[in-house]
Formats: sequence, C-alpha cells, structure tokens
Amino acid sequence: MPIQLGTVAAIGFEDFPPPQWLACFRALGCTTVQAYRNQAAQVTVQQMRETIAASGLPCDSLHGVFGEQFDPSSPDERARRFAADAYRVEGELALALGGPLVVVHCSTIRREGVSPQERALRVAQLRKSIHDLGLFGQNTGVTYAFENLPGYHPIGWDVRELAGILDEVGAPNTGMCFDTGHANMVGDAAAAVRHAAAQMIYLHVSDNGSREDEHLMPTHGTIDFDALARAVHQVGYGGTMMLEVFYKIDQLQRLIDDGFAGRLAHIVALANGAEKQ
Repeated sequence: MPIQLGTVAAIGFEDFPPPQWLACFRALGCTTVQAYRNQAAQVTVQQMRETIAASGLPCDSLHGVFGEQFDPSSPDERARRFAADAYRVEGELALALGGPLVVVHCSTIRREGVSPQERALRVAQLRKSIHDLGLFGQNTGVTYAFENLPGYHPIGWDVRELAGILDEVGAPNTGMCFDTGHANMVGDAAAAVRHAAAQMIYLHVSDNGSREDEHLMPTHGTIDFDALARAVHQVGYGGTMMLEVFYKIDQLQRLIDDGFAGRLAHIVALANGAEKQ
C-alpha cells in the first residue's frame, strides 16, 4: 500500500482550533488523522468523533494517554496493571473512532536516570504489558504500537533494544511506532529506521535540532529527510507518515503559501520509492 501523509488531530487544545487547523494540514497534503486529545480537558468521545468528521479526514489511530500514572514498564506491578488496563480502554476508544491502532509510550520520564537493577526490572515489566495488550488486541482487533522515546525515558529510547523486545515477546497485534524526532535526539534517525524495520507499523514524523523534542516540520531541523525517506522505502514500510507537528495556524498558512506541500510530497514520494519531479 502506498504511504500516505497524515496529521495529528489535536482535540481540546485552545491553540489548535480543529476546523481551521486541520484544514491547513489537508492543504499540505494530509489524508488521514491520528486522534490526540488534551488529557487535562474533559473531551468526550462524541466531541472527538465530531471533530474528526468535520475535518473530512478518516481516523487511522489514537495516541494513547501517557504520563506518570500510565507507565507500562512500572516496577510496581499494581501500577503496571493499571497502565495496561488504561490502554485496553484506549483500544476501545480507538475502535469507536474508526482507527484501531493505539500508540503507547513504553515508560514515564526519569531525567535523573534509573539504576541498572530498575532498568532490568522495567524491561521485564514492559514485556508483560506487551504480552497482555497483544492478547487483548488479538481478541478485539486493536493494534498497539509502542513508541521509541527521547533519552530521558528509562526504556524505549534505544530503537534496536525496543525492536528486539517486541520481537522476543512476539505478541500478536503489537509493533513499533517509530518517531523520527525522538530517534534524532539519541542518534541517526535514518539508521534507526533500519533497526526498527521488522517491527515498524506506524510512523511519527517531525524534526528538531537533536536536543529538544521540538515537533518541527520535516526539513526545519537537523534530520536528513531525503535519507530517512529512502530508508523507509528500503525497509518496505507501507503505512502512514503522520506529521506530529504543532504549528499555529499562521505558521501553517505561511507554509501553504510558500508551497511547502511540494516539499512534503517529495518526502512521501521518496518513501514510496519514486522521486517527485
């Protein structure tokens, strides 16, 4: 299946009014959305459905909840089970929205790092969560995509390790959401695509200067997107390239006026194996 360009559908955020904001991404060439709601706002399923319907774009996935209380690698077994239960509910929400894939953060933030003992325990706990959610997904039709993360997360930042964990667990209905921006913060994003290849089932696309998770448009940071797109083609990925970019409407409109849709189309063409003239 040819790769399509998608966008995050930010719902419940004052800075990103969905009708105008998503219309800008549609003008930039996006044909699908990933639902992402403000966890601090009381966003209902109906509001999410209405927002997606008004965009005129189908929903292919949901960015699952994340944060301290939703940690599938928590050393505390009760906390891990709570997170797994929360992601089961997220799976049901994704089905209700029409996009039966949920992006999962593998761990919470630990900027101070963790001990080798805790890290080993977290790997074991993450394996349990992958197994549990895979079985739930097999029974319901939901797929869980575990996302590679910045280096201040104790688990998930090492793409090769995460791909290996997913491969070893071998749970049905699971894989990796490869995030280009996160990969750029810990190494070479194009090279990391090859490490993720066997498990990559979804793709978050953004750019940065390699130090912060800035969510810039492709080519606005330090990632070589031509090389990355060629790597995506070489590993045989055929899903969505989802722009996880949070520009305001005036910034997006300037990009539209400057013909930035052509640059994005070029990246997608490379990912599909053909230069766009």
